[in-house]
Amino acid sequence: MNLILATISFLILLSFPSKEEARGVCLNKDAFRLGGLHEGNRQDTLLNSNNYLVLGNKQATVKVIHENKLDSFPAYEVLGTYQSDIIIGKGMDKGSWKIFRKYQPQTNFKDFPAGIYQGKLAAPNFSSYPESESFKSRIQEACKKGINFAGHYTLVVWGCGATCQRAVVVDRKTGEIFEGFHAALGAEYKNDSKMIIKNVGAIDSDSSLIELCAFCVVHHEVWTGTEFKKVD
Repeated sequence: MNLILATISFLILLSFPSKEEARGVCLNKDAFRLGGLHEGNRQDTLLNSNNYLVLGNKQATVKVIHENKLDSFPAYEVLGTYQSDIIIGKGMDKGSWKIFRKYQPQTNFKDFPAGIYQGKLAAPNFSSYPESESFKSRIQEACKKGINFAGHYTLVVWGCGATCQRAVVVDRKTGEIFEGFHAALGAEYKNDSKMIIKNVGAIDSDSSLIELCAFCVVHHEVWTGTEFKKVD
């Protein structure tokens, strides 16, 4: 009996939204940890530029070059890449480095304001996006909580794996459902802004650094009314 009561209590606690969920943040924190900063790291600073921080266990030569300049540095090995930047190094122990990108956004939520709709909220129209039928219960439950995105939408986000989230966007004026986005480390969004921050969980809140990895790319995107467009 005690085991049953404990299980029920645990499930009740899980049913309450976290502070992050209440303010429009969907994170997958357990899937990512910013290594090399908060785990007793003793690595040296090998590079500290406007855009990158590179840590390593010895003094070595590290450069950031454009991708079309790589052939000019045959003695260097590629440590990491981001967009057209290539981070290269010489004299480093294999796998002994950590590379972080500095989070310096050019846009914020206030740049894309949205007035909050005050009219009657339409129920989700699943025929407008047949694929959403597979997640009908989840979408209906989220819509009961009202508008949470871009003035007159309900953004519904759910997990699809350890580093995977997907979303749909429901227009609460018409009920039309649109395909939303896929992310690896969650998203932050607000009810009075058309912007979202994808993979917000990759940003270290203390240092504003993002460890370079394949699924740690942070995007600012704006909802156009039918789809998301990258702005930053």
